[in-house]
Amino acid sequence: MKERIHLFRESLKLVWRSAPGWATVNVILSVFRSFFPLVLVWLLKILIDNITTAASSGTGFPVYNIVWIIVAVAAAYFMDDASADFSSYVRKKQSMNLEAYMYNILHTKAISLDLLNFERPEYFDRLARASREAPWRPNNILNNLVSMLKGALSLILMAGLLAFLHWAIVLLLLAINIPGIWLRLYYAGLIYNFQRKQTPEARKAAYFNWLLTGDRPSREMRLFGLGKYFISLFRKSFLKTKEEELNIVRKRALIELITDFLKASAVFLILLFIANRTINGKLTIGEMAMYLVAFRQGMVYIKELFISLASLYEDSLFIGDVFEFLSLKERVVPMPPVTVPSVMENGITVENLAFTYPGNTFRAIDNVSFEIHKGEIIALVGPNGAGKSTLAKLLCRLYDPDSGSVRYDGVDIRNMDPENYRKFISVVFQDFMLYNLGAGENIRLGSIDEEKPGEKIVEAAKITGVHDLIKDLPEGYSTMIGNLFDNSRELSWGEWQKIALSRALFRNAPILILDEPSSALDAETEFEIFSRFREIVKGRTSIFISHRFTNVNLADRIIVLEKGTIAEAGTHKELMGRKGKYFSMYTKQSGRFEK
Repeated sequence: MKERIHLFRESLKLVWRSAPGWATVNVILSVFRSFFPLVLVWLLKILIDNITTAASSGTGFPVYNIVWIIVAVAAAYFMDDASADFSSYVRKKQSMNLEAYMYNILHTKAISLDLLNFERPEYFDRLARASREAPWRPNNILNNLVSMLKGALSLILMAGLLAFLHWAIVLLLLAINIPGIWLRLYYAGLIYNFQRKQTPEARKAAYFNWLLTGDRPSREMRLFGLGKYFISLFRKSFLKTKEEELNIVRKRALIELITDFLKASAVFLILLFIANRTINGKLTIGEMAMYLVAFRQGMVYIKELFISLASLYEDSLFIGDVFEFLSLKERVVPMPPVTVPSVMENGITVENLAFTYPGNTFRAIDNVSFEIHKGEIIALVGPNGAGKSTLAKLLCRLYDPDSGSVRYDGVDIRNMDPENYRKFISVVFQDFMLYNLGAGENIRLGSIDEEKPGEKIVEAAKITGVHDLIKDLPEGYSTMIGNLFDNSRELSWGEWQKIALSRALFRNAPILILDEPSSALDAETEFEIFSRFREIVKGRTSIFISHRFTNVNLADRIIVLEKGTIAEAGTHKELMGRKGKYFSMYTKQSGRFEK
């Protein structure tokens, strides 16, 4: 219970921070509206009694004598409906503000968490649950609390009125609704536990849906005729979750029939009691109508109160998923003593570096040590899975090692704020991003805070040879590229890679890491770029990863990785003379081309 109360309190803080003014108006309106039902019931009683008196008098009764009460009833109805409409607008406005606020919190948290989280399936489960609940659940808590307040006030007023008729009616009103509230509380817990358990299966269904509707899978779906197969997998996964949930709902519905029968029985008894008292002259027609409406409204309000209470319990279960995600801790943080990095003067030193991916029993990087001097060009080569890209991510401090260190000018990079340190590094990853934005903006993303980027964007594009292509687009550098939005132009994969390379060069960082920078380039463009590679990198400390050995001899030194360790290192000439791993890979590749 303490945990539930804590979650309520934290949720209400989120609601208040997102829209304090609208939240206040929402509460005030709800309290104000709780008095209208009693006013309407009382006015209806007066109206019916006046009409009954007039009808039984047998003489002409001027209608204008009761016009005032008719006007009062109509005005009360108008005020009730108008306040309901305005309350709906207030709730919508507050909900919109909260939704934007929660998305901001969720996105801020997601981009701050360590990259290593993306190697863990449980992270995606937590993210899926938080993304599902965060935009609306806190607001639901406030609305349920407000509904409880409104329902409780209205119920107290109606119960007080019914107590004048007989105190047992109030007890009956409460008693017949207790089974319903117990039922909702019980099944709220069942459904929550079910949905939490089904999160992996729900993500699987979402994945199959993406395969069937997404852009990247669309070609293979058609080429290999995979559509029907993945439709069957989606249907199986989707129905598995829905049918089990439907079984729970079916059981609840059957039990609810019993509670509905109890309520109907109570209504029968109350009608019988009121009808008997009216026939015996103990109640006027107006009073009869008033008590009947009051009992009916009491049923509505107690149901509203209990539903809100049950919904709050349900909210307390699901909101925990949001705070579970928000409570995840960043591990890649600056360690004391914190040092502010500056432009590199000496170089990078890697000492006894080791790293293991979550869930693996073997090291991706195992006791690796080497130095990179300022302005040096280093090539990382080796077979697939040797650890080249992992090593690049460790140098960027996207991961922290299990042991060992990376030193920047002699300072352990763990003593630096990751965001500040990464400003000195520019990277083209092997799986670089394709941003469906303007061509110039795609390049500008390399250094989004750059002032007056226009000339620098063009300069970076000229270096990679993509300037002429962009210039000939319908709107030049403002042309949208990609295929997601209207008035856009799709590029080839090689053209996208030039854009990504331009983006990396636009970032004026002293360290440049290129992971397979020519994998999608045509032979002519590749030759053009690598024939003037030193001019392109302009003295930056550069690390490039490549499977194409025709380019690695441009490097000052070559580091050969195998199974996460350094097999050998040296210049192209030195490694060829040793006739080791590098010699074997180089001669096999070059021999294949010669044949």
